[in-house]
Amino acid sequence: HDRIDAALIGLTNILGRPDPDVSAAAAALDHLADELRTHLAHEDVMLYDELITARKPAFGSAVDHFNQQFNVLRRDWDSYLEAWKPEQISANWNSFRAVTKLMIERLTERVAAENDLLYCTALQAGVITLREPQVAAAA
Repeated sequence: HDRIDAALIGLTNILGRPDPDVSAAAAALDHLADELRTHLAHEDVMLYDELITARKPAFGSAVDHFNQQFNVLRRDWDSYLEAWKPEQISANWNSFRAVTKLMIERLTERVAAENDLLYCTALQAGVITLREPQVAAAA
């Protein structure tokens, strides 16, 4: 999730620039799409499958709810990506900024929800273990 968060922040920063930067926005959008594809192909599939096979009704219910919500978000994300190619971004920068900010909010909320609920659920089910705190190396 940290990589997705970083990609979302990068795109948000580009949108906040005073002058439109279509090439940077398109590159940041491609990077975010790649991070999301990687996430979906690996982490979510493994995590959700493990929670479902834990055979605890609360976990299955949480996973079903998240999957239903995510199916809507995924359809919207796919439509968004199809609508906002570099040519459309260039021709409609202000609309792109507005729509992209809304999509960033939705994706940010999804990542936070996964962090808050699914990881807690996975910890309780014993699917994953708590990571040791990372100590920053002295420079």
